[in-house]
Parts: sequence; C-alpha cells; structure tokens
Amino acid sequence: MTFMRSVGFGLILLLAGCAGPIETRVDSSGANAVQPAKILLQSDVSGPGAEAQMLVSKALTSAGFQIAEPSDFSLHVSVSDRPADLSLSAGKNVLALTPQSKTCAAREYRLGITMMRITDGTLVYRAHAAEFHCKQTLQQALPFLVDAALKDLGAPRGGYTVKRPR
Repeated sequence: MTFMRSVGFGLILLLAGCAGPIETRVDSSGANAVQPAKILLQSDVSGPGAEAQMLVSKALTSAGFQIAEPSDFSLHVSVSDRPADLSLSAGKNVLALTPQSKTCAAREYRLGITMMRITDGTLVYRAHAAEFHCKQTLQQALPFLVDAALKDLGAPRGGYTVKRPR
C-alpha cells in the first residue's frame, strides 16, 4: 500500500514537472512617460470584450486615469479566442503562432489594447498579450492578460515573454 502511494505521488510530481509555466507573449509600442488623463471607452461591447474592457478600465483608473467625456485619449480593447492549432499569417509575417508542444487541444487567448490621442490620432500606447491554454477559460486568463498588456504603459518594451506558474 505504501509503495503504491509512493508510485502515485511520484507520477503526480513527474506530470506536474512537465506542465511548466504559463508563458504570456507581450508586444507593446507607443510613447514613453504617458501621464494619467481622461479616457473615452469604445461603446457597444458585449461578452468577453465587455469583461476585458471593464478589467482594463479598472486597472487604468487605479493608475490615475479617469473614464470621462470629453477625453484626452480614446481606448479600444479587443479580445480573441481561437483554436491554437490554426496559425495565421500575412505573406511572410506570422500573425498568430501555434504552440511548440501539442499535448492538448489548446486555445490561444489574446487581448489587445490601443490608446490614441483624440486631438490628432497619435498612438499613445498599443499592446497585445497572448497565452495558450488547454484547461483555463478565457475569463480565467483575462486578468493576467490585462496585467501583462498594461505592465509597461508609458515605457513600452516591444516584444517579450513573461512566465508565471500554472
């Protein structure tokens, strides 16, 4: 009996070790030193987009921004959920990757944030955060995607990967 428990525990540890961390791929661009200002949100959003917009606006108001009209910036939030075994490309440019290891029927969740100055259309900040998931839902992943996409607001770093435990 003790041997069976030891074997079972060993298998659990072995499988847990294979899972590895969740990798969030981030790509950001825009202006440096963005100051908190008034923001106008896109309207007529429903479903996961509405939840993502609420999480983004909550994070921005915590950072000193105000959701108000008239506004200095226009904020657009987008969300996508696709089967990860489909890759997307435009010519030689890969728009959506497939996961390196295919151990499950993974999905890719992607969050996009674009902030533009209303007066002249200048891009203030643009970020995309994406993750592959086998078991986690989009709603479970959204808070992490929002945090990753807004992490370098005011100091965009381009493309990079953030890892967190499963």
